[in-house]
Amino acid sequence: MTAFPSRPGSPDAPPDERPSFRRRLLMRIGPAVVLALGVLAAIAWGGAYLTVHQSATDALATEVNEMRADVGGQDTLDLSRYAWDEAHHRLAVDRVDPIFVQVFTPDGRLVRRSANIDSLPVRVPARRRPVHAEGIWPSLHTFTLGGRSFYYRTRPLRASSGGRLGFVQVARLVPEHRSLLWGFGAALGGLWLLLSGGLMGLVAWAAGRVLRPLRSITEVARSVTSAELEERVDIPPTADRETATLGRAFNALLDRIEEHVAALRGFTANAAHELQTPLTALQGHVELALRRERTPESYRETLRLLDRKLGGLVRTLRALLTLTRLDREGAFERSLVDLSALAADEADAVQPAADKKGLALTVDADASVRASGQPALLRKAVRNLLDNAVKYTREGGVRVDVGTTADGQARLTCTDTGVGMSDEECATATERFYRGTEAGRMAQGSGLGLSLIRRIVEEHDGELRLDSTPGEGTRVTIILPAPSSSVPSLEPEHKQVPDVA
Repeated sequence: MTAFPSRPGSPDAPPDERPSFRRRLLMRIGPAVVLALGVLAAIAWGGAYLTVHQSATDALATEVNEMRADVGGQDTLDLSRYAWDEAHHRLAVDRVDPIFVQVFTPDGRLVRRSANIDSLPVRVPARRRPVHAEGIWPSLHTFTLGGRSFYYRTRPLRASSGGRLGFVQVARLVPEHRSLLWGFGAALGGLWLLLSGGLMGLVAWAAGRVLRPLRSITEVARSVTSAELEERVDIPPTADRETATLGRAFNALLDRIEEHVAALRGFTANAAHELQTPLTALQGHVELALRRERTPESYRETLRLLDRKLGGLVRTLRALLTLTRLDREGAFERSLVDLSALAADEADAVQPAADKKGLALTVDADASVRASGQPALLRKAVRNLLDNAVKYTREGGVRVDVGTTADGQARLTCTDTGVGMSDEECATATERFYRGTEAGRMAQGSGLGLSLIRRIVEEHDGELRLDSTPGEGTRVTIILPAPSSSVPSLEPEHKQVPDVA
């Protein structure tokens, strides 16, 4: 099947073949700007045309109205009151702007004309020209005599009774408006070209100003690697609000990436260390067992030791898998969980370990304290909490209290008489793979118990509190929000999460 190259600008086109932002802006805005300026120039020229022609037609309309005013109210065509002696009626020279007047009877016979008509170098025919209706767009009706152009207007004269007395015909030399309009049009054309070029240049400059920080972000993005995450976008003080917001958001993204990469590196190093130590011990036991022949009982003892070590590795890997799934999957479906019953069940599960160490394990729970959550996750959190309490307590006991806070939230508190922690250790106790000094000497562990508890509580929008005193014990409190009415009353296992120790 033949593969055709991608069309530039299509979604699957390579970045280098896509049109630039500046080009797209010019191609989209440029024609609109040029067209808008062209329309404005056309409107300006049309306004000038209308003004010139309206002024010319108004001059003739004024003469017609004066004639009608002088003749109005009569039943006969009496023209004696009209101002025939005015200079522009007597003279035909350009300096007085002559107006040529002719009056005709209804049947087209010339009755009287202004004296300046006789001063023209050619004979003016005594003929009435047609009456043209007035339109919205002013136009000049012209004729030519002796190589000179005239424009005219012919209108009827009416008696007081409404009858037609005759016609008045007024003419005037055509003003030199065409050359004026052509000159004005040429000036508008030049201005249109100048403004179009200027605005296109302004658009190109604005596009470059917008693209400058984007190029900076692109350069930073290309220079950032997993080994070099310190580079940041420089935001100049003159940057626009949107540009500054984009730059700050990109820098914040780099900060988060740097934090996550640093956490991933620490997590990888700790995980490698935590897995290497027991694996090395396992390898040592195997090598020791293979050096010489041993009794069956000795081999069974070695296998039991390997089983314990491998069980610890499996629990560590399950804890890591649970943390990874919580980080990746986020929100989960919730149901009502009976926290009192759950705490009692988990206490029964760790009771043999407590009896083996001679510890008192007690549960004091209010009747049916309910919380909104994922049952399997909450069960893991309580199991890890009790396992830690029993593991790091030499003598005394572990007490579990389940109740509600003053504002109706579910509360589970586990108090032990174990080795305890300092304030500095409490501040970092929930970090992954962290183990306190005294706890590390007392028992083996992965350092994931409290970090898993904290992550589960966070996913339930709850709160984890640590209070501890070295040599006296630790109190861990889990606060979970009160269930809402929309949470189903059943407790289905919506999300399968691997078992952890």
